[in-house]
Amino acid sequence: MAEELRQNAGREWIEEAAEDERLSEKLRRRQTNLSEMMAELASRGDRVSIEFGGHTFSGSLVEVGSDFATILGPGQIADIRLRAAKWSVMVTDQPAEPQDRGVDSLVALLKLYEAEQTNLRLALPGGDMVIGKVSVVASDHVEIADVDDRLLYVPLELVLGVIRSTDFH
Repeated sequence: MAEELRQNAGREWIEEAAEDERLSEKLRRRQTNLSEMMAELASRGDRVSIEFGGHTFSGSLVEVGSDFATILGPGQIADIRLRAAKWSVMVTDQPAEPQDRGVDSLVALLKLYEAEQTNLRLALPGGDMVIGKVSVVASDHVEIADVDDRLLYVPLELVLGVIRSTDFH
């Protein structure tokens, strides 16, 4: 009888401890913002599939800033505005090579691409794309020199992501 009481008490303590851990983890997740969650996923090298404004992209999560995440896919790399996408996560135990370009925002990345004169595609709502090189990043828009040598002006809030080739600039 005493042995049975001790076993039941031990089992109850284990169950209470497990419930406390579950509730603590749930509280931690409630207090985590999207950027912090994506940084956690990137540190593990998780793979993601995302849908944003009529576009889709999949790959390894390799960098996270305050308002964007960078995904390395086959032959392409994409910087996606965090709040523009639906994120589907596949946990993996094969981390990708992390990137750290020393920038914290999508606008800062666009300025980096302007300085480097990188060929890129701007993903816009409705599945639209603008292809070219960033000429100027202004306070509320980006100026793109497209492949036909036209200058295009795109409001920054319409830029959902930046996609570029991993093969060349």
